[in-house]
Amino acid sequence: MNEHKTLAELREKVGSAELNGKVAIVTGAGRGLGRCYALALAAAGASVVVNDADEKAAEGAAADITEGGGKAIAAPGRVGPEAEAQRLVETAVAEYGRLDIMVTNAGILRDRVSWKMSEEDFDAVIGTHLKGTWTCGKAALQQMRSQGEGGRLILIGSPAYQFGSFGQSNYAPAKAGIVALARTWSMELSRDKITVNVVVPTAMTAMTATIPVYKEWAEAYENGLPLPKVARTDHALGSPEDVTL
Repeated sequence: MNEHKTLAELREKVGSAELNGKVAIVTGAGRGLGRCYALALAAAGASVVVNDADEKAAEGAAADITEGGGKAIAAPGRVGPEAEAQRLVETAVAEYGRLDIMVTNAGILRDRVSWKMSEEDFDAVIGTHLKGTWTCGKAALQQMRSQGEGGRLILIGSPAYQFGSFGQSNYAPAKAGIVALARTWSMELSRDKITVNVVVPTAMTAMTATIPVYKEWAEAYENGLPLPKVARTDHALGSPEDVTL
């Protein structure tokens, strides 16, 4: 999608480097919103571990950061298993010495109406979104608690959890579970000064472009045209940078 802001462009918008010395992991950061989150964190001064299931995409996003003068390392892999989450945290600590921020953005879609959805499609989406958020968050909070200096867990939700979504009886409940998880973690971690927040984005990315009603807008946006006013006013749909900044 039309999303390739440079680190320099984001640095101008972010302003002060208030995250100097901080270390962040962003899952699913090879493209779309995840890439923008990673670049924005780097623009604010953080060192970033860029995760994505697509190795080339992870390496490309990390290169965008380092070539722009930021600090980043690619850590490709598919989130979900606890071993993968632990590896990401170990990578951050080995490379940068600590972990302060975990953004659980990785996600997939396997859309089908419920009577046609396979168990594999259900498990894949739940495993990436909900379990992947839990395993990555768990590994991160363990590291943050051991450091004793607090931290930030930023979980990515979706309006689908609030309103339901036709053909997404896997995705919508996964996102609802993430909200419940955030509320539970916020209780468990309050004494550790680790905050937990859910961001519910609506942006034109490769994922939202698969929604039939957005097809024409997505094609125009891909070709460099701005989103129409109705997309923003009636659908609350913006760019990845609108969500990030």
